[in-house]
Amino acid sequence: MILIDSLYINNSGGLRLLEYLVRMLIARRVEFHLVSDNRCKGCFDSLPSVEYMDATMKNKYELFCRDLSSYSAVLCFGNLPPTKKLSIPVYTYFHNINLLTLEEAHSLPIKIKSWLKREVFKYYKENTNYWLVQTSNTANELVKHLLENTERVKLMPFYELPEKIADMAKLPHKDDYVFVALHVPGKGHEELLEAWRILHSKGIDKTLHLTVQEDSPFCEKIKEAHREGVKVVNHGTIPFKDVFSLYKQSKAIIYPSHNESLGLGVVEAITAGCDVIGSDLPFIHSICKPTVVFNPYSPSSIAEAVIQYEKGNMEKSKLLIRNQIDDLIELIQQIQKNGSEDNRIEIKKAAGGCPKIYDTLSSFSNQSGGGVIIFGIDQDNDFDL
Repeated sequence: MILIDSLYINNSGGLRLLEYLVRMLIARRVEFHLVSDNRCKGCFDSLPSVEYMDATMKNKYELFCRDLSSYSAVLCFGNLPPTKKLSIPVYTYFHNINLLTLEEAHSLPIKIKSWLKREVFKYYKENTNYWLVQTSNTANELVKHLLENTERVKLMPFYELPEKIADMAKLPHKDDYVFVALHVPGKGHEELLEAWRILHSKGIDKTLHLTVQEDSPFCEKIKEAHREGVKVVNHGTIPFKDVFSLYKQSKAIIYPSHNESLGLGVVEAITAGCDVIGSDLPFIHSICKPTVVFNPYSPSSIAEAVIQYEKGNMEKSKLLIRNQIDDLIELIQQIQKNGSEDNRIEIKKAAGGCPKIYDTLSSFSNQSGGGVIIFGIDQDNDFDL
């Protein structure tokens, strides 16, 4: 049985990913016990083995002080590894890149809180055996900020899309633009709204659809721009199923975010047939080949990218990642069966010369029967030779 720790996962994209993973595990008959955030009470009541608790460091510590001998491994889904070193394999799914960069904290209290979170995160990083991440950009950020060993970082993106979303790409789209995101630091809403003001001043009045939560102070700025004649429509927080009607109304998604662990909106939009006009930053280029890029910190650059796109004859955006939920489930099943991954075989890519193998040799020397190292296969690129 696998222990899944999902404390601190309680809303938005993280909860959607967790719900999707749980459904897929049940469909594959994988045995697991879920420890869920109290704020999700009621979401997982139908599971055969679930418990809810307040998301506190004290509760997380007590969780991992239990007798875990009945579990073959732990999957920490809420970014933070266990609070102590365990004797069973630990996989931590990391999908909050702000824990590494934290560049968008504005007020002093937020800066202090963010700094504390990052320091706690760094303190416990040695308590996981492997990191599972969504994109190569996130993997690079982990290696850079945590001085992490690349062999401990596994690229395994997964996401859920409605079955018929690809059919939307075959249908005609309207002439609008869309950005599906809550208003939080680092998403770039301020620069985007100012860019639309610039476009309005130039006589370019295209409708921009937003999904900013109704209780955000930013809503007043949207209303102010609307009173000035800027064509921006805020739909508020809308159900997941209604997001796709916005994609159908739009020919392109504007993505001014400053950093993302995945950028699910980009995946959704391209699959639905929209182009991507996005930040010229590594996270965008690790997800897709965008149609046009801009400097996300410059409203005039965003406006110029839209003007360029409006001229037409642009190359369609192309998705560069795929849903690897099957690979993740297969990994979990293998761990459940063997108590770990197959630790007798290690695959190494060698395109850039002989890779580092000291840790692997050390590991093999401590186990009966040793092991096999296979060079020349890239496991992060569909096992290409």
